[in-house]
Amino acid sequence: MRQDRWTIGVAVFFVVAAIVTLAVWIPNDIESGLVEKLRRQIIIGDALAPTGAAAGILIAAALMGVFALFRPEPLGDAPDLQSLSFLLRMAAAIVPGLVLMVYSGPLAVELINAVGFEVGGYRELRDTVPYKYIGYGIGGFVVVFGVIRVVENRLSTSAIWVSILAVVVLAVLYDVPFDDLLLPPNGDQ
Repeated sequence: MRQDRWTIGVAVFFVVAAIVTLAVWIPNDIESGLVEKLRRQIIIGDALAPTGAAAGILIAAALMGVFALFRPEPLGDAPDLQSLSFLLRMAAAIVPGLVLMVYSGPLAVELINAVGFEVGGYRELRDTVPYKYIGYGIGGFVVVFGVIRVVENRLSTSAIWVSILAVVVLAVLYDVPFDDLLLPPNGDQ
């Protein structure tokens, strides 16, 4: 019985990465727990979201590895230059969006200050409207639109609207229900 070595390798990589994230990164980087009790009120801790994401990755990667291990025949498609090309195009769509997400908020505040409107530093404004949405909105739009562009292999107005809607919905889901949660990348600014 031949196994699909590529899928097993990817599964092992993500299992190890998830375990390191759960056992080393999260406990050493995040001070609060999964759930916190503050003045007889139970609130979501800072570690809940990354722990849930890492646990989901661990489960999915383990299942992917088990299914690849016990599949009777591997798929006939081994990674080739076309797969590498797709991976590089995806990286070219995602990396600029992440860079914009990190730097567009602080740069916008610097530009506003340079024009003459003294609004303060970005660190003080990172949790105030509209400044907290600048980096998330611009970078998120570029990431979602770029990924849609790579997958569809064409530009479309529907991709623009889907990208805008996805960023708005995610911002509302993450920002509205939680008082103390900062939208990415504002936590480290």
